[in-house]
Amino acid sequence: MRNAEITRQVLLRAALKLFAEEGFETVGVRDIGLRAKVDPSLVNRYYGGKDELFIEVVKACEADWRRLWGEKTDFAARVAREVLQGGNDGKVLQGLLILLRVTGSERARHLVDKTLGSSMFGQVESWLDGPDADVRARLLIALIGGMAFARDLSGDFPLKEARAAALAQAFEASIEQLLTSSPKPISQSIAPPLNRAVTS
Repeated sequence: MRNAEITRQVLLRAALKLFAEEGFETVGVRDIGLRAKVDPSLVNRYYGGKDELFIEVVKACEADWRRLWGEKTDFAARVAREVLQGGNDGKVLQGLLILLRVTGSERARHLVDKTLGSSMFGQVESWLDGPDADVRARLLIALIGGMAFARDLSGDFPLKEARAAALAQAFEASIEQLLTSSPKPISQSIAPPLNRAVTS
C-alpha cells in the first residue's frame, strides 16, 4: 500500500510539471509515465486516466493557492515574492502556468471549471469593498497570472538587482491598489517604480 501511494505521488508531481511546461493537450499518459519513470499504465491504474489525474493536479494547485492567499494584510508582498522569486518550491507559479496553458483546450477548461468553479475569485473578492469587487478580483487574478506567464517567457526576468527590485515594487503596488477601494488611479500608484524599472 505504501508503494502504491508513493507511485501516486510520483505520477502527480510528474503530471504537474508536464502540464505546467506543455499544457493539457500535448501531454499524454505515456509522457507522464516516462517523466515519472514508471509504467505509463499506472496512470490509469491509480487515477483512472489523464482527465482524472489532471483534476488531481488542479486540486493540488488549489491547495497551494489557498495557502498563498493567507491574510489580506501582507498579501501583495507575499504574492510579489512568490511569483517573482518562485518561493514554496515554485508550486504556485507552476499552478498558475497550468491554468494559463489550458486556455487553448476546451476539455481542460471544462475540467478546471468543474474542479474550481469560482473559488479562485471568491477568496479575493471577499476581501474587497465596493460595487466593483467582482471586477477588481478578476483583474487581480489576471495581473498575477500575466506576471507569472511573463516571468516564464523571459526566463526569470534577467534584470540587474536594482531593476528587479523596482519591478517587484511596481508589481506589489499594483496588487495593493486593486485590493483597496482608493479612488486614486492605479496608473498613478505604479508609475514611479514602473518607470524606474523600464527606463534605467
